[in-house]
Amino acid sequence: MTTRVPIFVCGEPARGDDAAGFAAIELLRPDLRERAEVVPVGQLDILFLMDLPADAPCVVVDAVAGLRPGEIWVRPLAALVDRARVLAAAGCAPEPRSSHELPLEQVLDLAATLRDAPPAGTFVGIGGGCFDVGTPLTAPVAAALPRFAAAIAAEVVAFAAREAAPC
Repeated sequence: MTTRVPIFVCGEPARGDDAAGFAAIELLRPDLRERAEVVPVGQLDILFLMDLPADAPCVVVDAVAGLRPGEIWVRPLAALVDRARVLAAAGCAPEPRSSHELPLEQVLDLAATLRDAPPAGTFVGIGGGCFDVGTPLTAPVAAALPRFAAAIAAEVVAFAAREAAPC
């Protein structure tokens, strides 16, 4: 049996562009959703990452403050750990928007320390402009949802293909 790629969907559906991850997941083709395990997490907790096998990839999806609304941002999780260490002092990194008890980069850094390696996988984000309670997606984010869903799908397909490849 093929292992399904976990997609950790961060965000709050009632907070404007913070709902973009949930909306993008709805656009994934059914055959692709069969390759994935969609896990709505609200905010990413270290326990989700600790429960993954050492070489199991995942996709973390979230809205991002600090990017143009609708801009897609894809980065390996390991690069976010490294980047967080460099940019933390400068205070200039885009921030995943969902309310995290710890910032996403710190969650990833802590998981990397406890696991002796960064979690395998990718962060797929979309720039958001409004995160107020009770607001809909902004027009730029709504227009970019097909590209956001395609970026998520590309990561799932890549990880699934890597798993299916012969040794």
